Formats: sequence, structure tokens, C-alpha cells
Amino acid sequence: MINKNEVKKDLYKSKNMANFSHYASGNLYYNVELADGIYQFPIATVEEGETYVVAVASDGIANIDDVVTIELSQDLGDTTFAAEIKGSDLIRWISKAIDKEEIKIIYKKQLYESKSSHLIEE
Repeated sequence: MINKNEVKKDLYKSKNMANFSHYASGNLYYNVELADGIYQFPIATVEEGETYVVAVASDGIANIDDVVTIELSQDLGDTTFAAEIKGSDLIRWISKAIDKEEIKIIYKKQLYESKSSHLIEE
């Protein structure tokens, strides 16, 4: 599991920007570069609201259905979500994604030991 404190330290130190990737099923998806790779996480824009019981009559037959409403997520407040935003400004949602195990690595950095080559003059 990803360590939230390490992520916070990394984002405040690196000042890396998060980039909007796409919107799907009520979620904004952002990509952010951390020390070991690029991660993608969702920000929920909607949440379940109240449930209503609705009776629908058609052809003299009554059907009773539960209708769940969808509301704008209260968690968004008046935050502006731009195409590029400081990763540290999204810590709140990155932490939630870590807790819910919804953050995923999309590019893993490879660490290579560089060996310097020397030119030998003959």
C-alpha cells in the first residue's frame, strides 16, 4: 500500500503538477508524478442522494420502484479543477484514493545504475 505521508512529502518537495486525464462515470481522473512513477487517481464529482419510492401505473398495473437521486459531491465545494493543478492542492483527494485503494500506478520508473564510460586514447 502507498504511504500517504511519503506522498505528501514528495508532492510538497517536488512541486509536481497533476494533469487532467479524463472524465468517466462521475469521476475526474488526474495523473501525478511521484518519486517512483506516475499515478492516476479519481475525484468523485457525484454522490448518491436521497432515495424515493415511486409508484408508476401503466395499463392499470402499479409498479413500485426505488429511485436513487444523484447529487453534486459535497466534497468538491467551490474548488476549480483545471487541466493542470499543483499536485499538493489535490492531497485531500489523493489521500482518499489511497484509503480506498483507487490510486493506481500507470508508469513505473526504472532505476538504472549509470556506469560512466571512459574514452581511452591510443
